[in-house]
Amino acid sequence: MKSLKGSLLIASPGLIDPNFLRTVVIVAEHGEEGAIGLVLNRPGQLKVADLWESIGGVPLDTKLNAFVGGPVQKNALILLHGHADLAGESEPIVPGVYMSSEVEAFGELLTRGAEKGQAGLLRVFCGYSGWGAGQLDKEMEEGGWLTCEATSEQVFREPPERLWMNALGALGGVYKFFSLMPPNPEMN
Repeated sequence: MKSLKGSLLIASPGLIDPNFLRTVVIVAEHGEEGAIGLVLNRPGQLKVADLWESIGGVPLDTKLNAFVGGPVQKNALILLHGHADLAGESEPIVPGVYMSSEVEAFGELLTRGAEKGQAGLLRVFCGYSGWGAGQLDKEMEEGGWLTCEATSEQVFREPPERLWMNALGALGGVYKFFSLMPPNPEMN
């Protein structure tokens, strides 16, 4: 089995599961026991400032929204960030992208972002996407997902509303055509 850690899973145009319709997932872990990933293009309604105030008790001025990382444990808080000095012992998912769920790291990342007047290299997720042993491999075989290598640019800089279209279109061929289709072709 080849690990997909560090890959983007791009929902195929035929994937109709509402949890993953037109999504792009970064695979954070993938092994014999299963896989964990985060949906990169589903900004949620929950404000990061509200999350931080409920955890840290201190108001902080940030306009970031948390992303919906997936349908598993929707109250789990997971961070993707680009700060090697806050990564501790963890290895990057891809160069420049680290995962954490530590409250201390969350506070430091928010403080750094507030000091610079921008979000910086931070994405906050509620929940995650998870697959049991062999489940993701089976979905891949059935054509539910397409893959490419992830980059920190896609994680932190690509506009979420364009990520699926851009990632699918970059695969070329017929995928370029499907990337340009409206979400509901019947409404065209």
